[in-house]
Amino acid sequence: KYPAVTRDLALLADDDVLAGDIYNIIKKASGKILDSVTLFDVYKGSQIPEGKKSMAYSIVFRADDKTLTDEEINPVMNKILRSLEHQTGAKLR
Repeated sequence: KYPAVTRDLALLADDDVLAGDIYNIIKKASGKILDSVTLFDVYKGSQIPEGKKSMAYSIVFRADDKTLTDEEINPVMNKILRSLEHQTGAKLR
């Protein structure tokens, strides 16, 4: 009934950080408005520092009772980024 809001998140993480750990942190930090999380790209190459990888996720948020606004999504995205950096050292790319 209400449209979803999709945000993509590209992270720079150490090689030993697991995609499942990132998924679980995003899920926990997002709360009840999280609809889905999908890993859509992992990249290692000349543009990425040695010992690191780029991981890109598509995050879909949805509320049952209204259309979510940027003012509601932005604090959740900030919480996700803080949690990821604190728990895994992953940073926004």
